Order: sequence, then C-alpha cells, then structure tokens
Amino acid sequence: MRKMIESVLTRTFINQRKYGFRIATGSADVAENIAVKIVSGDESGVGCASPSDVTHETVRTVEEFLAKVPKKIVGTDEADLSGLHRRLDAIAPGNTSAKAAVDIAAYDLLSKRAGKPLREFLGGARGDSVLTDMTIGIESKDVTVKRALKHYKEGFRALKIKVGLDLEDDVRRVAAVRDAVGPKVQLRVDANQGYSVEQAVTFCEAMRTLDVAVVEQPVKAEDYAGLKRVKERSAVPIMADECVKDVADARRVIRDEVVDLINIKLMKSSGIHDAITINRLAAEAGIGTMVGCMGEIQLSIAAGLHFVLSSENVRFADLDSHFNIVGDPSSGLEFIDGTLRAPKTPGLGITDPFVDQDP
Repeated sequence: MRKMIESVLTRTFINQRKYGFRIATGSADVAENIAVKIVSGDESGVGCASPSDVTHETVRTVEEFLAKVPKKIVGTDEADLSGLHRRLDAIAPGNTSAKAAVDIAAYDLLSKRAGKPLREFLGGARGDSVLTDMTIGIESKDVTVKRALKHYKEGFRALKIKVGLDLEDDVRRVAAVRDAVGPKVQLRVDANQGYSVEQAVTFCEAMRTLDVAVVEQPVKAEDYAGLKRVKERSAVPIMADECVKDVADARRVIRDEVVDLINIKLMKSSGIHDAITINRLAAEAGIGTMVGCMGEIQLSIAAGLHFVLSSENVRFADLDSHFNIVGDPSSGLEFIDGTLRAPKTPGLGITDPFVDQDP
C-alpha cells in the first residue's frame, strides 16, 4: 500500500565553530544548517542542508526554496525518489543543499519504514564504521602542528591539511605535521583551487616525499585541462572536489580522465540519490571516491557516513565538521579509535532536531 507525504517542516540552526575555519577561498566562524522533516503517516524522516559558496546558496535562499517544497511534494508517494527529485528540480535549478536536505529526509524515512539502518537499506558492504580524518584550516606552522598533535591525542589517525595560499609555507606546514605525528598517520591535503598548474605540480612533488595520500582540487574548478596535466605529472593521486558538483560534471572528468579520485559531497549532489549515480559511474571507470562534507551537523554527517558504508568504492571519508560545532542540535554518532561509527538503529539513527532534547 502506497504511503503519501503529509507534511514538511523546516528549522534553522546557526552554531558557533570551536575554531575559525580558513581555506584558500575564504573563512567562517559559524556553521549554518537548515533541518527538514518529512512526515508520512506514522513515520518521519529528517535531513539537513548546509549552504556554502560552493553550492551558491545562503541560509535565506535555502529557506526560500524549502518554503516552496510542501506544495510540490505533499500528497505524493513517499517511495518515489526519482519523482521527488523531478519535483524539486521543477522548483528551481541548483539549490543543491536544499534539495539534499529533502532527499536525506526521504531516505531516512524509507529506511526507517524498512526497519534497517540506512547503510543496509542502501546495500551496505563494509560494516558500521570507517576511518575519518580531521581537517585543519590554514594557520601558522606552529598552530597547525599544535592542532595536529591535539587531534592525534584525541584519536584521529588521518589528518587533512588545508593549503593553497602560499606554496612554500604550505610545504613547510605539511612537513612539520609529518614530523610531529610520525609515519603512521595518514595525511591528506586540500588546496581548494589555490594553485596554478605549475605550482600544483611542484607542490605534489613535495607531497610525494612526505607520503601524502591525496592532493585535492589543486587548481581552479573550471580548469579541467590544467587539472588533468597536474594528474599526469603527479606521483600523488589527485582528487576533484569543486569541479564535480553533479552527475554531468562527474561524467566529464571520468570521460576525459581528469583525476584519480572524486570527492562526493551530498550538499553538492542534491543528496544521496545522485551521489549513488556518481559513485557508480566512478566505480565503473576504476575511479575511487571520497565522501566529504561542508559545515554540517551530525544529522547530515550521518547520511554521508551511511553512504560511505554502503560502497566499497568509497576509499576515504572526510566526515568531521560536526567535531568543530558548538551545541550541535543532533547526536548519535560515535568516534572510536580514529573511526566514525554509525548507529545500528533504523534510518540515520540520529536524534530528531525538531524535538528539543533534555540537557
């Protein structure tokens, strides 16, 4: 028997970050998230949007988009995920984090309805936990090392270092972190489009000597040819991020053999539905993926985690933004021995941010 969506609720959360977060393209002191709740009969699902410059959204644009969603989806079949995305696309193009919030809520609802954790609903292939990194923004060398050692003591065994403003300083900072944490910690770096092609090649050669696992988006998002030249000249795997926002972008980088890996973020891909397609296309081409995040609370981090656990093709998890948020309105994830562990309960397994929790 088909069940119909009955209502859609939204709630906005603005939270301070524990540390200011600086990357090559800007900085932020707060995390902005807009939660969505879909109600269908005796069941409900929750999701979350995290707007950013990458998705060309703000809290206001997400709220305006979501205000139009009930008219489009109330009264429709809760299980019609393709139809859901067609209806969301009919509201307006883009707005990918807003669409992701609705998509995640729908998947949470359906996996609860099936009585399965979301990872199992998606065909889970790899248990209930995965190694995640902790990201360190662009800071001085001393602060970077101090943060790296702090996170190491907290249990992290993978670190992602933001670079892209000053090539020589970037190399010094990564080298200092490697010296501080030793050879057993996996290091990843992300330039957020900060380098020219020649700078990127030089940087990647230095990263090879430091046993860095991956270099992410070293050149401008629109410079596909330049990114491919970096990949061809680098001994370190090159990952696309900002240049792959959707399925069409993924098809392009795969067809043209632009990169070694693709960073999938649910906020870029309008949620899980299209992320599945991107990951499948990458797997068919022998290209691994990473699942990353924006400034997200546990609610949507959990969706990313369940997605990671659904596919062996996902090589890396960069699911750490919630660790830097003060007063996260959602909870349920565990961090154990460097890994992020998903709940065993049906759906996302995350507390409902629409229900005020006891302190």
